[in-house]
Amino acid sequence: MTKKPPLILGILAIIILAVFFVSFRGKKSAVPENIISSQKFSKPTESAAPDPVPDIKNTNSAEVAKNSNGFLPPLEKVAERVTKKKFGDFITPQNSPVQPERFSGYHTGTDFEIFPEETDAEVPVKAVCDGKLALKKTASGYGGVAVQNCMLGGSPVTAIYGHLKISSIKFNAGENISAGDTLGILGKGFSSETDGERKHLHLGFHRGAAVNILGYVQNQTELSGWIDPCLYVCGD
Repeated sequence: MTKKPPLILGILAIIILAVFFVSFRGKKSAVPENIISSQKFSKPTESAAPDPVPDIKNTNSAEVAKNSNGFLPPLEKVAERVTKKKFGDFITPQNSPVQPERFSGYHTGTDFEIFPEETDAEVPVKAVCDGKLALKKTASGYGGVAVQNCMLGGSPVTAIYGHLKISSIKFNAGENISAGDTLGILGKGFSSETDGERKHLHLGFHRGAAVNILGYVQNQTELSGWIDPCLYVCGD
């Protein structure tokens, strides 16, 4: 009878050790599993590529401009009309798509050509934005030219409309014009209304409120003061 208590104590000690061993192994295996799980979730976050930045040139830019900046195309089917001189093209008398050519330099605007059936027809030019008329005059290289003050993304710009029939512009300097209003009509090709140029619209966007009607500049530093109009008015 005196030997039973030690036997019972031994059995209890074995049971306690077994429970402790099982518990210890469970805790030890849980730690690596949590670390691996954490790594699996963190890696995709760390290596995921950023969302692509939208490219305005690959969108219907006229619709984007109309919705976000209030700009509208100056003519119908504008995208189909950009066939000769685009914004930023370096033009010389030798490489120009228009012959004969009397200008050279980086083109500050975009030229919108007429369709064959419009050669002798009145082609109305619409205001591309809301804003006051800053200038209308006859100028060398343009014939009739109009300049309108606009706001683009909260910053002032001027819109230059070249080769208009000056007498068709019914607005006066200082008067407000709404986007879509008829500003005037294109001048007759190879006449004083276009200063001897073909019948087409030269549209330029110059940064700031100062009036600048240059059609060409001689270096890219100067070109940085201009904006490609097709980013805001050329739709599909």
